[in-house]
Amino acid sequence: RRHGCKGMCSSYMFWHKSMGLLMGICFVPRVAVRLSNKVPKLPEGNAIEHALANLSHWTLYSLMLFMPLSGVAMGYFGGKGLPFFFTTIPGATKENKNGKIAKNAWYYHKNIGQVFEYFFVPLHVGAVGFHFLRGQNILKRINPFL
Repeated sequence: RRHGCKGMCSSYMFWHKSMGLLMGICFVPRVAVRLSNKVPKLPEGNAIEHALANLSHWTLYSLMLFMPLSGVAMGYFGGKGLPFFFTTIPGATKENKNGKIAKNAWYYHKNIGQVFEYFFVPLHVGAVGFHFLRGQNILKRINPFL
């Protein structure tokens, strides 16, 4: 067994942790790009739609930060470390382990992750469909090549 996986690292949790850590690493350049570029104008809509769009996006940015940080806290303070593809970043030593932090991180990571998965992702995809039906191609707003 390598990194808690069987066979060719087919464990979903192994890939979940590796990709989550990668997403956490990618958050820093994502925010840098966001802060260093002009934000495209919002599509036509009323003030309520624009407020909901801004709230939705700030919530998604918060989740993009919180989810990897809580995952790292689980792995580090639990002492098992952080699986990252074909290596493992060591966790806290026996003296520095903190089961309470790891348990709380797991609780919030799991529950907030479900809100993200079952509410915010469908909401975001639904909003794209809503704008598409109104004739607004908002996907071109996020395409850096247009």
